Amino acid sequence: MIRTPILCISANPALDRRLRFQSLAVGRVNRAKAVQAFAGGKAAHVAMTSHALGARAVWLGFLGGSVGDEVARKLRELQIELVRIHTQRSTRMNLELIEDSLRITEVLEPGELMAPGELLAMRRALTARLRNKWRCAPVVISGSLPRGVSVGFYRSLIAAAQSTGSPTFLDTSGDALRGCLSSHPGFVKPNREEAEGLLGQKLKTQSSIVDAARELIDRGAGSAAISLGAKGLFWFEHKNGPVWFARPPRVNSVSTVGCGDATVAGFAVAAARSLNGEAAIRLATACGVANCMAATPGRVSPRDVKLLMPQIKIHRIYRA
Repeated sequence: MIRTPILCISANPALDRRLRFQSLAVGRVNRAKAVQAFAGGKAAHVAMTSHALGARAVWLGFLGGSVGDEVARKLRELQIELVRIHTQRSTRMNLELIEDSLRITEVLEPGELMAPGELLAMRRALTARLRNKWRCAPVVISGSLPRGVSVGFYRSLIAAAQSTGSPTFLDTSGDALRGCLSSHPGFVKPNREEAEGLLGQKLKTQSSIVDAARELIDRGAGSAAISLGAKGLFWFEHKNGPVWFARPPRVNSVSTVGCGDATVAGFAVAAARSLNGEAAIRLATACGVANCMAATPGRVSPRDVKLLMPQIKIHRIYRA
């Protein structure tokens, strides 16, 4: 029997290169001590984490040129199913610069301009499969839009998923998030900084964070989580509540890159397994923490997730 997949949509993927330094000196020559390359972009991290949890992960995205070939090869090496939309222009490359102090500097390329036919090809590929072998599969749309692509593209993908009964998870920020809320995505997860930018206010208290999550739902989201990094995760489960807060344990972190993506993967897998409430936020939070401990983003250890889950403190916040 074929398992229902977790569909991980990537409109702006990348090849991520991680460089390690003793320390960085701005404006001077810096020599890296070590270099790693791996498939990047938020959707790749979601796919890797979903696969680690035992789910069938399918990555659908744009890839072009030799860099795109490298991303595809690395995803296949991880046994991630791949639906590649070929592009005329090359896939971007991102840099993650890690110092011995564990300070991290990210340099993200914007992505190349897309041809209209390439955007249409992705919509058709998603729609055709959702009407057939991927019916009702969770659809996770992650990351930024490529340069020059309007928010209408994400709206069209959300509409395609909704038309076939698939739950939708949207993890983006800025104008893309603002413009998609009216399309009623089933779940959104900005971090605190992204939520502050969207709503134009500082979120310094529990009450303000809960109100912010409620505002996201009032604007159209079915469910809203706001992550605070190592300080925890708030989740407004649905319009009528409840609100949950998860506090993770302290761990030795390798890198925080991809932790939010791993958290989203946990929520998507929970939905596929019909988990909700405390069970869902516990799994999602454990995935985010396990990603901090992973050697590379998205490569969470199932054993770490299992060991972390009972260490997470969950509080149900009763709020009218």
